[in-house]
Amino acid sequence: MRRFVPMVFFCIFGIIMIAAVMTLAPVGDPHQPGYSEFVPPHISKEDAIKKGESVALHYNRHGAHETGALDIITSTIFDYRGYDTLFETTVLFTALISVLSILGAGKE
Repeated sequence: MRRFVPMVFFCIFGIIMIAAVMTLAPVGDPHQPGYSEFVPPHISKEDAIKKGESVALHYNRHGAHETGALDIITSTIFDYRGYDTLFETTVLFTALISVLSILGAGKE
């Protein structure tokens, strides 16, 4: 009985995860939100999909060159979306400092 309840929750969680993955758009689909939802206001979504002028495509094509970052991820997170991810990076650095202080606490 002790193992039955966790196994039921594990199976339910697994079914939910499989269902979520099955509903994702295929990789490279131009109609997925990463391509079609972030369109500048002066361009219609259909034209942006045809011409490839969405904000996400702009980040991917011009991000490293415009920001001077070494890779696309760094340019997107810290340069284009700096205010959006300010608290996310704060949480990451806080977690890193916490883990390092916990691991280093037993060395005294």
